[in-house]
Amino acid sequence: MIKRNFNILILTVLLSACSMQAKLNRHYTGETIESATEEFKDIPSSKIPLNNGNTKFIFTKESFLGATTINQGSATLDPITTPPVKKTEQFIFTVDTAGVIIKTDYDVNYQQ
Repeated sequence: MIKRNFNILILTVLLSACSMQAKLNRHYTGETIESATEEFKDIPSSKIPLNNGNTKFIFTKESFLGATTINQGSATLDPITTPPVKKTEQFIFTVDTAGVIIKTDYDVNYQQ
């Protein structure tokens, strides 16, 4: 029982360490906003001033994912095809008054 709980804990830590949010935190927190704008220079961005003097930079990347056939093996006659979707990823950076990234966030949305 203890070994099982330990394995679940380790798996949870590994999955959270590999997420996009964790990668953004490790790579950009404490860096200047110029490092993020250089990395995301091909992605449209918006700049939103916040009430506390900080600024929120949002880089929005849109891509189209076409229909895909789901492999069910050779025993079935009717193939299942996923519908095409538009994938919208947002890379969100909160920047303090000195231009240093203090918080990162990642949001993804799929729309048919």
